[in-house]
Formats: sequence, C-alpha cells, structure tokens
Amino acid sequence: MIRSRRLLRSFSILSLVVAPALHASDAQTLNIDYQQTFQTIEAFGASDAWAIDPAVKRWQHEGNPEAVDMLADLLFDTQEGIGLSAWRFNIGAGSAEQGDESSIPDPYRRAELFVAEPGGEVDASKQAGQVRFLQAAHQRGVKTFVAFANSPPHWATKNGLTHPADGAGVGSTNLNPVHRDDFTQFLVRVLQHLRSDAVGVPVNYISPANEPTWHWQDQTQEGSRYNNEDLKALYRSLFGALKAQGLEHAVEIDGPEAPEYRVALDDDLHKGLYGKVYKGGMNKEGEGSFRNYFTEFLGDPQMQSLLGNKVSLHGYFSEQGELQLGPLRDAMMENLSRYSPSPRVWMSEYCVLGGPGDVRDFDGHGFDAEDYHLAEHIARIIHRDFTRLNVTAWFWWLALTPYDYKDGLIQVADDLDARSVKPSKVFWALGQYSRFIRPGYERVAAPGFDDVHGLMASAYRSPENKRLVVVVVNAGDQSQSLSLEYQNLPAERAAALPKIYKTDATSNLAHSPALLNQGRVTLPAHSIVSLVVDLVADTQ
Repeated sequence: MIRSRRLLRSFSILSLVVAPALHASDAQTLNIDYQQTFQTIEAFGASDAWAIDPAVKRWQHEGNPEAVDMLADLLFDTQEGIGLSAWRFNIGAGSAEQGDESSIPDPYRRAELFVAEPGGEVDASKQAGQVRFLQAAHQRGVKTFVAFANSPPHWATKNGLTHPADGAGVGSTNLNPVHRDDFTQFLVRVLQHLRSDAVGVPVNYISPANEPTWHWQDQTQEGSRYNNEDLKALYRSLFGALKAQGLEHAVEIDGPEAPEYRVALDDDLHKGLYGKVYKGGMNKEGEGSFRNYFTEFLGDPQMQSLLGNKVSLHGYFSEQGELQLGPLRDAMMENLSRYSPSPRVWMSEYCVLGGPGDVRDFDGHGFDAEDYHLAEHIARIIHRDFTRLNVTAWFWWLALTPYDYKDGLIQVADDLDARSVKPSKVFWALGQYSRFIRPGYERVAAPGFDDVHGLMASAYRSPENKRLVVVVVNAGDQSQSLSLEYQNLPAERAAALPKIYKTDATSNLAHSPALLNQGRVTLPAHSIVSLVVDLVADTQ
C-alpha cells in the first residue's frame, strides 16, 4: 500500500512482536513525539581505577600491546565494543610509594603520585599504565575526560596518609588547610602534563573530591572527606589555580560527587520521603554539614557558576527499591527546579552496593560475568536515570575488575592475565545504550512505558536529525508486543525499518536481523533491545 508523504512524516507504525506470533491489534502503542525534547546526552563512561594501571603495565612488559588494544576496543569502539564516550582517570595520592605503610593492604588499590612534594615537577614515569590507556581512549575518539582525586597527596594531608585512618585528629577533612592551594596547584600541574604534547589528551574535567560525605576510615583505598564549607573552599582554590594557568575555560570543575542521591536532597524533601533528614556518612559526627548538595552547590550562585550549573552524583544505594528508583528521583527533579531551570546532572559513578530491596534480590558480593539478571537491573537503572532524573551523562565505576564483586564491566583474573579478560552481561547491557546513543543526542518523548517489572522504553534523536534510537527493556516474564508510532518527524523524512540489537541471557549486543519479519520485530521476555531507526528521504 502506498502511503502519502504527509502520512509518512506524521507517523509510522512498527509492530514489535514475539513468538508465538501476535496480531498488531494485540499490540500496545508507544507514541514517540520527535519534537518534544528533554536533555542532551553528553556521554557514557567508566573509570580506570584500580586494575588498569597494573594490568597495562604488565601487558606492556610482557610485550603484549595487543591486549591493551583489545581492551580499549571493547570499551570504546562503536562496532565491536560498546562505544564508551567518556573516561575517568584516577589521580593518585602516593599510597603506592608508601607501600605497606599506607595502611592500604591491597596493592591494586594503592595509586602512584605524579608530584613528590609541594611545588615539585611531574614525574612522567608515574601512572604509566593509566596514561597509556588514557591515550588509547583518545585515539578511539573519546572526547570527555574526567581526572578525579580520591585524596590529596600524602604530603598535603593532616595525618600523612591518603585516608583518614582511624579519624584521630582529622576532623571534617584530612586535607591540611595549609596545603589547600598546594593541592589544587598539584591537580592543575597534573592536568597540564596530561594535556601536554608529551601525553596529548585534552582532559576537560577535574574532580578534586570523591564522595566527600563518606567517613573514609576503613583504610581500603585512598579517600578524604570534606564538609560543605571545606568543599566550597577547595573549589574556590581550584578555580583560582585553573585561572592562573589560563585553563578556567578549557577545564570544568566536576562536583560535588556525593556517594548517593539522598545526600543532595533539601531537608524538607528528604523528610517527606524518609520521615527524617539525611543522617548518613559524616552527618552524625558533629563536623559540619555533609548534605543538602542541591541548595549548597546549585543554590549558591558562586558554586553554581564554578561547577558549570552541573551536579555530579553517584548512584550508590539509590536503586534497590521502588522508593529509590521512582519517588526519590522525582523528588530530586522537584528539588533541582528550585535552583536552576536547566541544570546538567551527571550520574558519575555506580556499581551495586548495599543490601537487596523490593526491586533487586542481590547485594554487591559475588560476580558472575554471565549474570543477565544483574545486567537487566542495570538497564532499568539507566532507563530511570534518563527518564526520571534527566541525567546527561552516565558512568559505571570500574571498567576492569579483578575482584569477586559486582563492581566491574569487564572481568580479569586476580593475576591480571590478559587471557582471562571477559566482558560481562552488564557490559553488554550498558552497550545497548552507549553504542547507539552518542554525544549530542537528545531524549525525545516516549511516554507510558516505565514498568520496572515489565516494559521500559526511551527514545533519542541524533543532532543532525538522521537517526532515532529506541531502547526497550522487557523485564517481564512474558513476551510483549509493542507498536511504535512516530509523530512530528522532520520534514521530508520517513522512518526506515530498524536495525535491531539484543542482549539477553544467550546473546550479547547481537545484531538480530532475523527478528525483523514483514515489519514486525521480536521482543522476548527478559531482553534489552535497541532499535536504530534511520530517517531517510521521503520519496513517496
């Protein structure tokens, strides 16, 4: 049947059907309004802590650069990998040089120090594995780079360690105020090194404090806490150091990097959800305020400006139940609107922490790379972060993990043998979004499918108006039939039949043309399906 040009532009019906075959009349309809837009997606990313540095050093020492390229292709390539478009680089504080005296027992969680003393020169031999991988990301087209510090260098801390240890004498922060400017000048010096011709990577974000509300007294890694006043002073000092080197427009400060979403809420909204103000982390210790991040950092005009009208928040402990996945994110959106009409929100770090809830039945311990149940949950989180919180960037925590813990995208043996590298189902689930939704894509309206136990759908258009990407998570036990109706497509454009990619228990981001049959696509139970719809010239 020949349809009119106007009809093609206004809408197109595509039935997503599963075996046994269902008729189009059985299908639900997802209405996609191409012209109703929300946030612009900036990036998907992950972090190089903890195993990247020793792994890359080992592989290079063994004369195996192919292993480095293989890992980089998995993470950043848009054909064979998942096309990550951002990368977080951990700036070490010197626990590696301290060795056992660092009180950090795991050598992989110790990090080297670029500058050995205040005002010193950069030692280009430090963190060489991470630097090599940073370059590999840049060579593959990554454009968003975040350098982050878990702790000030040991020479800038109150206790001479890269964590608060038992907390004695540390108070609200382990950063010695005498060395605050030395610390921020150190960070800028590292940025200059990474951005120099010698390394050649234009790192464009700097995060000086990671999860500043946490106690950091478990001595398992580098870390430092900061109350709100400490943090504001740190950001002011860092901006001054950037400006002194002419980098204030080239490098944006990334913060405040809360460990969980609840930290950000104003007290009244937190009480409305949980019946009390937030008392987690350092808030019980009498060392100042470690909460209310929206009002403190978006509601403060100076901080809003220094942070580029953006807040970065970690998603830990923020997704195990219906309350966290839904109402918490809704309250955050309400809270954001109090201080800024169009803030950027990054979910800048996540893996599974905390106990199970009424949405997931597992905790973070134990890691099976073939666990699709975990991967499906991660897809649900991504969906809710984009559709209920309007995040513009989404970052997993560890790109590579040697641990029996749900913290990595890719698994490697604890001896870092390159032959043991294995992408996980979580890796491929993230790829259902990251490979296809590229920087600059805008989310468009696709309402009505937001069931964490059934269908969840979201849609994104390319900046040049030539492609539409729809990601559908079927978290239910039954096959579903879904019709897509496109409204307000660009003039003289029509929706082509989609290219279909699927991750489920038996496939990994698999191009699945066999699922398309006479304009109908299979959408199995417990699957993540990406539909890549080219918008072609309407010749009818």
